[in-house]
Amino acid sequence: MSAPSIADYKRLNDTREVVVKRQDLPLSCPTDATALWCSHPRVSLAIDASADKTARCPYCSTLYRLID
Repeated sequence: MSAPSIADYKRLNDTREVVVKRQDLPLSCPTDATALWCSHPRVSLAIDASADKTARCPYCSTLYRLID
């Protein structure tokens, strides 16, 4: 397994917003695309119940936005 790169650390410090589609539900964070070394405990996000169709992860502050 290779060590994380500088780009990996920089990406973590950026504000993250992820657009998801209905086919991606149910939504949880971290997603399967998240690198194992930077993941946190998995949390379910009820984005479809949100009035503005957004949800923010309480661990990493990633903002998820649901589009149809």
